[in-house]
Amino acid sequence: MGRKSDGPTHKRESAFEKLQSERAEKGLEEDLERDEEEREERKQIRQEERDERKREREKARGQEESS
Repeated sequence: MGRKSDGPTHKRESAFEKLQSERAEKGLEEDLERDEEEREERKQIRQEERDERKREREKARGQEESS
């Protein structure tokens, strides 16, 4: 029996590896975007918490002055 060339199989594997690599890169980009969104969300939450504490202090200060 003659041995067949591995040409098409090799090309298929190479295309598969390329596809996997592209998917990995895309996944990395999506991870980075998600991380950035989460950072922005946490930043906004911290700002809202600071604003809330500031309002509470001002409210408490206003009650002290009126008593």
